[in-house]
Amino acid sequence: MAFEINAPLRTAAILFSAGVLVAGCDRPAEPAAAPEVPAAPAPPSPTLDRGSILAAIDAAASDAAAGVARPGPDPLVGRTFSLRLAFGCFGPQAPTPGESADRDGTPRWSAPDDGRTIRLTLSPADWSAGDVSGPAPDGFDTLSGVWINQPWMRSEACPAWSVQEAEAPEAPRPARVAALVMVRPSGASRVGRSGDQTFTHVVRTQGEAPVARPALGYRLVLEGRLAGWADGRVIRCRVVTPERPPACAVGATVDRVAFEDGATGAILSEWRPG
Repeated sequence: MAFEINAPLRTAAILFSAGVLVAGCDRPAEPAAAPEVPAAPAPPSPTLDRGSILAAIDAAASDAAAGVARPGPDPLVGRTFSLRLAFGCFGPQAPTPGESADRDGTPRWSAPDDGRTIRLTLSPADWSAGDVSGPAPDGFDTLSGVWINQPWMRSEACPAWSVQEAEAPEAPRPARVAALVMVRPSGASRVGRSGDQTFTHVVRTQGEAPVARPALGYRLVLEGRLAGWADGRVIRCRVVTPERPPACAVGATVDRVAFEDGATGAILSEWRPG
């Protein structure tokens, strides 16, 4: 027996179905997945200057004096540096009595008797048999060093005061306790090795007037990257006696050497051995 749906019910059913379809069409779309944004690269580490290097030496010397070692990899390995050493602040610097200026790792300037020139020199020391921090480590063909003068002073410029020689008797020369060692790993290229040459620049007078003596000396600039020793540390120190600070050496590969005017900062000469 067939049943017939009356007109009002049929109309209601049709309207209900249409509403369902309309509601389905108006349903908001699922939000699209956000695209993956690559992580921003870490900013490069700043170049270490004289103050930063000396602070690292102080920390390493303190650890050596206390007989402790820092765990983990050395964060200094591979860091770029720009080390400035002021020299000749109080006039020409003679070699230490009993020592030769040849390959002694000390920048200096001299004025010949003609009064027409000033000669700047740096002859890195040959430390292939060992340096102030101990015997030569394995894994390196050459080790050439430069002394970091006045390691208790963070300033890159000559002192603002002048030497008054008559005020006090001459004090004993303090022991050298900080150095930068230009390393060349075994098997590395022998081309452009900065430690195998003497760096020289001549300042000449203009005209007939005698050359002017530098009011604020000169600066030696060493730039490159810090390098780890055989134990992976950039700075190694040796305790000689408890009454003296440990002697420390910083390992580095040097790719720029320069002389600067101490007053103006003007580059007088530069070399790029690397």
